Amino acid sequence: IRKNILFVAFALGMLIPLVIIFLRETMNNKVRGRKDLEGLSMPLIGEIPQFDQKKSGLFTKKVPDLKAVVVKEGSRDVINEAFRVLRTNLEFMTEKGKKSNVIVVTSFNPSSGKSFLTINMGVSLAIKGQKVLVIDGDLRHGSASSYVNSPRIGLSDYLSGRMDRLNELIVPDKNHKGLDILPVGTIPPNPTELLFDDRLRQVIDKVRECYDYVLIDCPPAEMVADTQIIEKLADRTIFVVRAGLFERSMLQELENIYNEKKYKNISLILNGTVGNTGRYGYRYGYRYGYHYGYGSDKKREVSEWVSNN
Repeated sequence: IRKNILFVAFALGMLIPLVIIFLRETMNNKVRGRKDLEGLSMPLIGEIPQFDQKKSGLFTKKVPDLKAVVVKEGSRDVINEAFRVLRTNLEFMTEKGKKSNVIVVTSFNPSSGKSFLTINMGVSLAIKGQKVLVIDGDLRHGSASSYVNSPRIGLSDYLSGRMDRLNELIVPDKNHKGLDILPVGTIPPNPTELLFDDRLRQVIDKVRECYDYVLIDCPPAEMVADTQIIEKLADRTIFVVRAGLFERSMLQELENIYNEKKYKNISLILNGTVGNTGRYGYRYGYRYGYHYGYGSDKKREVSEWVSNN
């Protein structure tokens, strides 16, 4: 009897984890990896593995995640190789020169890691000798601005007319020659209205001629109209899909956006994948929420403006 009890206990110990794993996989409706994207028509230009700040010794409660620059000159680890592939594809897309060098980076979901990717793409391009400007186009949160300690003046102050000299607002990166950051500055109460102003076009026209690449970190595309307004002045759009966050049912919506050419020259980055990465095991996460508070009238007004411009 004792042997039978031990056998049953052993069998249950083996079976229960398998059942749990099966149920988790069956109920998982999120994008899990590259295979889930095979049905999309849009080009996939990069796949970035997860990054674990704790394992890399970068974790601290006082330092924002965005300050975690994982791209290192000469490093041959998995995540650096992934960024090299991404950089090569970016260079291929923009090989015609500065006429196509303004790139919007956005997503459907908050917490997709687009600010992290934008900064590290900028570092990767700067390491290769390119002159790069990262613009924090999220006037509501200024996430990318934290990389340069969120200066009090920046893009919003220029758009509002409080500052007239754009070059005085651009912050050179002390650690990477050739990389500059244009922070948000003052978080405005009326970000969409500021973006309507023609001064945004003046900003893009000025920096386009001065930099090899201009990367604009924007809010999630379908949450507010900010990204659609900025995208009208850019040359191409990169959507970030976060593995484990983006629902597979939304892939068709992404395909529709691509087929309808709602945004110019769309490409895709798959972020936060987990695979056989050996000892590297990259993982990272963002914890901030978007609370925009737009009413239906404001959404209608913005949508009409975007469709007519």
